[in-house]
Amino acid sequence: MLFAASCSFCSFIYLLPIVTNVWIWISFGTTYGLAYAQNHTNQDFPYISYTGVDEPESGIFSFLLTVSAIMLAVNAEIRFLFIRESIQRNRANCSNRWQKIINWQNIIGLVVGLLSSIGLLMVACFQVDTMLLPHFVGAAVAFILPLVYMCLQSALTCKLKRARWEWLWQCINSAVTCIIFVIFIVPFVYVKVEKKEDLKDVLLLAKITELLLALSLYAFLISFMGCFKEIRVLTLNVQLVEDNHRYQDKENRQQQVPLTYQHERTIM
Repeated sequence: MLFAASCSFCSFIYLLPIVTNVWIWISFGTTYGLAYAQNHTNQDFPYISYTGVDEPESGIFSFLLTVSAIMLAVNAEIRFLFIRESIQRNRANCSNRWQKIINWQNIIGLVVGLLSSIGLLMVACFQVDTMLLPHFVGAAVAFILPLVYMCLQSALTCKLKRARWEWLWQCINSAVTCIIFVIFIVPFVYVKVEKKEDLKDVLLLAKITELLLALSLYAFLISFMGCFKEIRVLTLNVQLVEDNHRYQDKENRQQQVPLTYQHERTIM
Protein backbone atom coordinates (compact mmCIF):
# COMPACT_ATOMS: atom_id res chain seq x y z
CA MET A 1 0.00 0.00 0.00
CA LEU A 2 2.83 2.36 0.84
CA PHE A 3 4.59 1.52 -2.42
CA ALA A 4 1.37 1.98 -4.39
CA ALA A 5 0.88 5.40 -2.79
CA SER A 6 4.45 6.39 -3.67
CA CYS A 7 3.75 5.34 -7.27
CA SER A 8 0.68 7.59 -7.35
CA PHE A 9 2.75 10.57 -6.23
CA CYS A 10 5.88 9.71 -8.21
CA SER A 11 6.13 13.27 -9.51
CA PHE A 12 6.81 14.44 -5.96
CA ILE A 13 9.09 11.60 -4.91
CA TYR A 14 12.00 14.05 -4.66
CA LEU A 15 10.28 15.54 -1.61
CA LEU A 16 10.58 12.26 0.31
CA PRO A 17 13.90 13.22 2.00
CA ILE A 18 12.36 16.50 3.19
CA VAL A 19 9.23 14.73 4.43
CA THR A 20 11.41 12.20 6.26
CA ASN A 21 13.37 14.95 8.02
CA VAL A 22 10.23 16.89 8.93
CA TRP A 23 8.69 13.69 10.30
CA ILE A 24 11.67 12.92 12.54
CA TRP A 25 11.65 16.50 13.88
CA ILE A 26 7.93 16.19 14.63
CA SER A 27 8.52 12.79 16.26
CA PHE A 28 11.18 14.02 18.66
CA GLY A 29 9.33 17.26 19.35
CA THR A 30 6.09 15.41 20.14
CA THR A 31 7.63 12.89 22.53
CA TYR A 32 9.79 15.51 24.28
CA GLY A 33 6.79 17.84 24.59
CA LEU A 34 4.47 15.17 25.97
CA ALA A 35 7.07 13.91 28.44
CA TYR A 36 7.52 17.42 29.89
CA ALA A 37 3.81 18.27 29.76
CA GLN A 38 2.86 15.08 31.62
CA ASN A 39 5.74 15.47 34.11
CA HIS A 40 6.99 12.02 33.13
CA THR A 41 10.61 13.04 33.26
CA ASN A 42 12.47 14.74 36.07
CA GLN A 43 15.59 15.26 34.00
CA ASP A 44 16.60 18.61 32.56
CA PHE A 45 17.24 17.02 29.19
CA PRO A 46 16.50 13.27 28.90
CA TYR A 47 17.80 10.76 26.39
CA ILE A 48 15.54 10.31 23.38
CA SER A 49 14.45 6.83 24.48
CA TYR A 50 13.41 8.03 27.95
CA THR A 51 10.82 10.38 26.45
CA GLY A 52 8.80 7.34 25.36
CA VAL A 53 8.69 5.29 28.53
CA ASP A 54 5.34 6.19 30.10
CA GLU A 55 1.89 6.32 28.53
CA PRO A 56 0.75 7.85 26.25
CA GLU A 57 4.27 8.72 25.03
CA SER A 58 5.31 5.08 24.71
CA GLY A 59 2.69 4.26 22.07
CA ILE A 60 3.25 7.50 20.19
CA PHE A 61 7.02 7.04 20.36
CA SER A 62 6.77 3.51 18.91
CA PHE A 63 4.41 4.60 16.13
CA LEU A 64 6.42 7.65 15.07
CA LEU A 65 9.75 5.82 15.04
CA THR A 66 8.25 2.88 13.15
CA VAL A 67 7.09 5.22 10.40
CA SER A 68 10.53 6.85 10.44
CA ALA A 69 12.15 3.43 9.97
CA ILE A 70 9.89 2.71 6.98
CA MET A 71 10.71 6.08 5.44
CA LEU A 72 14.42 5.41 5.91
CA ALA A 73 14.08 2.05 4.16
CA VAL A 74 12.16 3.61 1.25
CA ASN A 75 14.83 6.29 0.82
CA ALA A 76 17.56 3.65 0.80
CA GLU A 77 15.72 1.50 -1.75
CA ILE A 78 14.98 4.35 -4.16
CA ARG A 79 18.59 5.53 -3.90
CA PHE A 80 19.72 1.97 -4.70
CA LEU A 81 17.45 1.79 -7.76
CA PHE A 82 18.70 5.15 -9.02
CA ILE A 83 22.36 4.15 -8.65
CA ARG A 84 21.68 0.82 -10.37
CA GLU A 85 20.04 2.57 -13.33
CA SER A 86 22.94 5.02 -13.51
CA ILE A 87 25.42 2.14 -13.57
CA GLN A 88 23.52 0.43 -16.40
CA ARG A 89 23.69 3.63 -18.42
CA ASN A 90 27.38 3.98 -17.52
CA ARG A 91 27.06 7.55 -16.36
CA ALA A 92 30.36 7.18 -14.56
CA ASN A 93 32.12 6.46 -17.89
CA CYS A 94 34.18 3.70 -16.33
CA SER A 95 35.34 0.24 -17.33
CA ASN A 96 33.38 -2.96 -16.77
CA ARG A 97 35.55 -3.78 -13.78
CA TRP A 98 34.75 -0.49 -12.08
CA GLN A 99 31.08 -0.90 -12.93
CA LYS A 100 31.06 -4.21 -11.06
CA ILE A 101 32.81 -2.61 -8.08
CA ILE A 102 30.30 0.26 -8.02
CA ASN A 103 27.44 -2.20 -8.36
CA TRP A 104 28.61 -4.23 -5.36
CA GLN A 105 29.14 -1.04 -3.39
CA ASN A 106 25.58 -0.06 -4.23
CA ILE A 107 24.26 -3.44 -3.03
CA ILE A 108 26.23 -3.17 0.21
CA GLY A 109 24.84 0.33 0.68
CA LEU A 110 21.28 -0.97 0.32
CA VAL A 111 21.89 -3.75 2.86
CA VAL A 112 23.44 -1.32 5.35
CA GLY A 113 20.58 1.14 4.85
CA LEU A 114 17.93 -1.52 5.44
CA LEU A 115 19.76 -2.83 8.51
CA SER A 116 19.86 0.73 9.86
CA SER A 117 16.09 0.99 9.49
CA ILE A 118 15.71 -2.36 11.27
CA GLY A 119 17.83 -1.00 14.13
CA LEU A 120 15.55 2.03 14.38
CA LEU A 121 12.57 -0.31 14.35
CA MET A 122 14.07 -2.24 17.27
CA VAL A 123 14.44 1.02 19.21
CA ALA A 124 10.76 1.73 18.57
CA CYS A 125 9.49 -1.74 19.51
CA PHE A 126 11.70 -2.57 22.51
CA GLN A 127 11.28 0.03 25.25
CA VAL A 128 14.36 1.02 27.21
CA ASP A 129 12.70 0.46 30.62
CA THR A 130 11.46 -3.08 29.93
CA MET A 131 13.77 -4.61 27.28
CA LEU A 132 17.10 -2.88 27.71
CA LEU A 133 19.39 -5.25 25.79
CA PRO A 134 17.49 -5.38 22.47
CA HIS A 135 16.89 -1.65 22.77
CA PHE A 136 20.63 -0.95 23.10
CA VAL A 137 21.41 -3.35 20.24
CA GLY A 138 18.91 -1.54 18.03
CA ALA A 139 20.30 1.85 19.08
CA ALA A 140 23.87 0.75 18.27
CA VAL A 141 22.77 -0.47 14.84
CA ALA A 142 20.72 2.69 14.22
CA PHE A 143 23.65 4.97 15.12
CA ILE A 144 26.71 3.11 13.79
CA LEU A 145 25.56 1.59 10.49
CA PRO A 146 24.25 4.93 9.11
CA LEU A 147 27.80 6.28 9.41
CA VAL A 148 28.96 3.46 7.12
CA TYR A 149 26.02 4.14 4.81
CA MET A 150 26.91 7.82 4.57
CA CYS A 151 30.51 7.04 3.59
CA LEU A 152 29.38 4.54 0.94
CA GLN A 153 26.89 6.95 -0.59
CA SER A 154 29.40 9.82 -0.61
CA ALA A 155 31.84 7.62 -2.55
CA LEU A 156 29.10 6.61 -5.01
CA THR A 157 28.12 10.23 -5.57
CA CYS A 158 31.73 11.10 -6.32
CA LYS A 159 32.16 8.17 -8.75
CA LEU A 160 28.96 9.00 -10.61
CA LYS A 161 30.07 12.62 -10.97
CA ARG A 162 26.86 14.04 -9.58
CA ALA A 163 26.23 17.74 -8.87
CA ARG A 164 28.90 19.31 -6.72
CA TRP A 165 26.44 20.43 -4.04
CA GLU A 166 25.33 16.83 -3.45
CA TRP A 167 28.88 15.59 -2.94
CA LEU A 168 29.82 18.57 -0.73
CA TRP A 169 26.67 18.19 1.37
CA GLN A 170 27.35 14.49 1.87
CA CYS A 171 31.03 14.94 2.72
CA ILE A 172 30.43 17.82 5.14
CA ASN A 173 27.45 16.11 6.73
CA SER A 174 29.37 12.84 7.10
CA ALA A 175 32.34 14.58 8.73
CA VAL A 176 30.15 16.57 11.13
CA THR A 177 28.12 13.49 12.02
CA CYS A 178 31.26 11.47 12.79
CA ILE A 179 32.51 14.27 15.06
CA ILE A 180 29.16 14.42 16.86
CA PHE A 181 29.21 10.63 17.24
CA VAL A 182 32.63 10.75 18.94
CA ILE A 183 31.52 13.61 21.21
CA PHE A 184 28.43 11.57 22.12
CA ILE A 185 29.99 8.14 22.64
CA VAL A 186 32.90 9.27 24.84
CA PRO A 187 30.83 10.90 27.64
CA PHE A 188 28.13 8.23 27.28
CA VAL A 189 30.59 5.41 27.93
CA TYR A 190 32.40 7.43 30.60
CA VAL A 191 29.19 7.96 32.57
CA LYS A 192 28.26 4.29 32.28
CA VAL A 193 31.69 3.17 33.51
CA GLU A 194 32.26 5.68 36.30
CA LYS A 195 28.68 5.75 37.64
CA LYS A 196 29.25 8.90 39.67
CA GLU A 197 26.57 11.36 40.72
CA ASP A 198 28.66 14.48 40.08
CA LEU A 199 28.82 13.99 36.30
CA LYS A 200 25.74 16.01 35.41
CA ASP A 201 27.57 18.18 32.87
CA VAL A 202 29.08 15.16 31.14
CA LEU A 203 25.71 13.41 31.14
CA LEU A 204 24.01 16.49 29.70
CA LEU A 205 26.60 16.63 26.91
CA ALA A 206 25.86 13.00 26.00
CA LYS A 207 22.12 13.64 25.88
CA ILE A 208 22.37 16.76 23.72
CA THR A 209 24.81 15.18 21.28
CA GLU A 210 22.55 12.10 21.01
CA LEU A 211 19.73 14.28 19.72
CA LEU A 212 22.06 16.20 17.40
CA LEU A 213 23.44 12.90 16.10
CA ALA A 214 19.98 11.57 15.24
CA LEU A 215 19.02 14.80 13.43
CA SER A 216 22.34 14.91 11.57
CA LEU A 217 21.94 11.33 10.35
CA TYR A 218 18.58 12.12 8.80
CA ALA A 219 19.83 15.41 7.35
CA PHE A 220 22.10 13.35 5.08
CA LEU A 221 19.01 12.24 3.14
CA ILE A 222 18.44 15.77 1.85
CA SER A 223 21.29 15.19 -0.61
CA PHE A 224 19.11 12.54 -2.31
CA MET A 225 16.67 15.17 -3.58
CA GLY A 226 18.69 15.77 -6.75
CA CYS A 227 18.74 12.14 -7.88
CA PHE A 228 15.14 11.52 -6.77
CA LYS A 229 14.08 14.45 -8.94
CA GLU A 230 15.41 12.61 -12.00
CA ILE A 231 13.04 9.71 -11.35
CA ARG A 232 9.97 10.14 -13.51
CA VAL A 233 7.98 6.90 -13.50
CA LEU A 234 7.43 4.28 -10.83
CA THR A 235 4.93 1.60 -11.81
CA LEU A 236 3.26 -1.23 -9.96
CA ASN A 237 1.96 -3.89 -12.37
CA VAL A 238 -0.75 -6.22 -11.09
CA GLN A 239 -1.95 -9.19 -13.16
CA LEU A 240 -4.50 -11.84 -12.30
CA VAL A 241 -3.37 -15.45 -12.44
CA GLU A 242 -6.07 -16.38 -14.98
CA ASP A 243 -4.94 -13.55 -17.26
CA ASN A 244 -1.41 -14.83 -17.04
CA HIS A 245 -2.57 -18.34 -18.02
CA ARG A 246 -4.50 -16.93 -20.99
CA TYR A 247 -1.46 -15.00 -22.13
CA GLN A 248 0.70 -18.12 -21.91
CA ASP A 249 -1.87 -20.20 -23.84
CA LYS A 250 -2.06 -17.54 -26.53
CA GLU A 251 1.72 -17.40 -26.76
CA ASN A 252 1.92 -21.20 -27.03
CA ARG A 253 -0.62 -21.26 -29.86
CA GLN A 254 1.35 -18.63 -31.74
CA GLN A 255 4.49 -20.74 -31.39
CA GLN A 256 2.71 -23.87 -32.60
CA VAL A 257 1.43 -22.35 -35.87
CA PRO A 258 4.82 -21.97 -37.60
CA LEU A 259 5.76 -25.51 -36.54
CA THR A 260 2.59 -26.95 -38.12
CA TYR A 261 3.08 -24.92 -41.27
CA GLN A 262 6.68 -26.06 -41.55
CA HIS A 263 5.59 -29.69 -41.08
CA GLU A 264 2.99 -29.41 -43.84
CA ARG A 265 5.55 -27.97 -46.25
CA THR A 266 7.90 -30.85 -45.48
CA ILE A 267 5.17 -33.39 -46.33
CA MET A 268 4.35 -31.67 -49.58
